[in-house]
Amino acid sequence: MTIKKFAFAIFVAIATTSCSGTYHAYYDTLKIAFSEPKGADMTLAQVAESKIDVMLVQRGERPKAIMALAYLENGRHKWVSGDNAMFVMEQGRVVRTLGLNKDLLYLGNSQKDPLKRIASSTKVNASGKQSSKWRYITDWSGDEYGHPIDSHFTASENETLTLLSKPIKTFHYVETLSYQAPSDYLRFNQNWQNHYWFDRQSGALVKSIQTLSPASEPIEFVYLSRIARLAH
Repeated sequence: MTIKKFAFAIFVAIATTSCSGTYHAYYDTLKIAFSEPKGADMTLAQVAESKIDVMLVQRGERPKAIMALAYLENGRHKWVSGDNAMFVMEQGRVVRTLGLNKDLLYLGNSQKDPLKRIASSTKVNASGKQSSKWRYITDWSGDEYGHPIDSHFTASENETLTLLSKPIKTFHYVETLSYQAPSDYLRFNQNWQNHYWFDRQSGALVKSIQTLSPASEPIEFVYLSRIARLAH
């Protein structure tokens, strides 16, 4: 599907499922996502003026892109961009992708994802002593199914991040992952890390860096609209 066709599909879906005011809000924000600027960015004022949520995304060494929240369905946030991509997230974790060179089709056992507990009890776990383990399987495009992955969460040192030109005190959690089965991934590093930063006052996830498999590149997510709300 071309970018224009993808944009039109999202545009039509929003138009048919939203009221007039919401429809215009989506359209105005999606124009930012579909403009495909190189090294996209937004100011605090621009984010605050947006009627829907936006986030800043960078895949590997590619230019930064703005993504818009197109849908919220059954607890899943669906973000779209101008480079024909969609990220589906649960409590901040990517559980499915569309439009990448290799797409994540399925992530199992998500109900036991420790990230969900951390997101709801960040202040309780702030001591840095608590850890959580989790095992899940993933399916990928290209007939790759049932890949088992072990996850281990630990709380790292607290950090102050500067996001949207604002200092934000955060709790930093590190997720160490390992791929547990022989496959074509053997030529890659089978151990990697994800990182999550939560605002210390509200517990909101404000930034994450996620690598979806041993063979994929890291993706940085900065949750602009949440940060803008914290600044007010």
